Amino acid sequence: MSMIATILPNITETATNDSSGNKDISSDFEEAATSLQVTRIIVKQILIPIIASAGIIGNILNIIVLRNRKMRSSTNVYLSALAVSDMLYLIFTFTLSFVHCNLPEQPESAFYFIPRARVLSDLFGNTAVWLTVAFTIERYIGVCHPMRGKVWCTVGKAKILSLLVFGISLVNTFPEFFEMEIIESHSNNTTTFSCEQTSFGKSESYSIGYYWWFVTFFTFVPFVFLFVFNSVLIKSVWQANKRRNELSNFSVVGENSRQQSEQHKVTTMLITVVLIFLLCQLPWTVLLMYRTYLDANNLYRSQMTFILISGNICNLLVIMNASGNFLLYSYFSSRFRRTFTKVFCGWRKIRKTARGSSSRMWRSSRYASSTTTTTSSCRSKRDTLSESSKRLKLTTE
Repeated sequence: MSMIATILPNITETATNDSSGNKDISSDFEEAATSLQVTRIIVKQILIPIIASAGIIGNILNIIVLRNRKMRSSTNVYLSALAVSDMLYLIFTFTLSFVHCNLPEQPESAFYFIPRARVLSDLFGNTAVWLTVAFTIERYIGVCHPMRGKVWCTVGKAKILSLLVFGISLVNTFPEFFEMEIIESHSNNTTTFSCEQTSFGKSESYSIGYYWWFVTFFTFVPFVFLFVFNSVLIKSVWQANKRRNELSNFSVVGENSRQQSEQHKVTTMLITVVLIFLLCQLPWTVLLMYRTYLDANNLYRSQMTFILISGNICNLLVIMNASGNFLLYSYFSSRFRRTFTKVFCGWRKIRKTARGSSSRMWRSSRYASSTTTTTSSCRSKRDTLSESSKRLKLTTE
């Protein structure tokens, strides 16, 4: 989610408007603008492009592996949808790190791209939040209510629910398309562009009411769900590990126990994914709630520098969260590793097998040709000897 970057105004513009007649305030704003600029250079132009690029590649690999027919399961449907959402979120965030409303030399298309890209990054970030909630609840049902899980936790229902999550996120994010507009200014045969909030975006009912709804629906409610269901899953995994350790003392090992062990590893992986998600999203959530509180009480200007700099750092944490799932899947899931190896390393074996087969076919064809030639030669010699013996017999008679 890049909501902080979307809703926070630019400090340099505020500094320009408020610095007249007060040198101390102007100096403070200049220092704040310098700090913000340094933060943006380090975070947006160095760290985010590197991490986002790695994350895009990782999520593409996730999609390829999780969509393999051998990985077919309801949980992997959610993880595939999550990989798609994270990948698109990272793509738009990556492009936004190179364009900004305060860069007058950038092309016109960049100005019109910025507001739409910000909304789309929010959309896919919001979708990822509720997909995380969805597979957490799905895993809770499968672990704690296995009989119901066979009915509810199916691939078809997972696909339908993933599309439903995207639709709900789209409806709740759609108002953001109308909160910013691009203004064209003409002077001295030159045209300049700037990003400004619309009257709809400036209205108090939208800036306060919508964002409190946004905080509630995309942060507070998901966090409650994730905390509750994740706590139950952690308890379930702990109890299962305890029982498995007790059984191992009696050397009770079988196919069923191995399958249960693999399922608990998957559950542990999903718990880890959720915990990292919470750790990376919590600072952003706290900052957004704090910013909304400052807006409601007209206190935002006094904390603007802190909010803006913290917003860049919080966005970096969210990007790190969206980029790291490939490492988690590879570490926890042996099935994921095996499928990855077969998909991306199997072509070498196929190539070697093809070469070996062609070589064997070539050798066998040579052997067959040689055998055929030898047999034909023996047959012709035998026929010749037979004819000679017949002639000799007639002569003697």
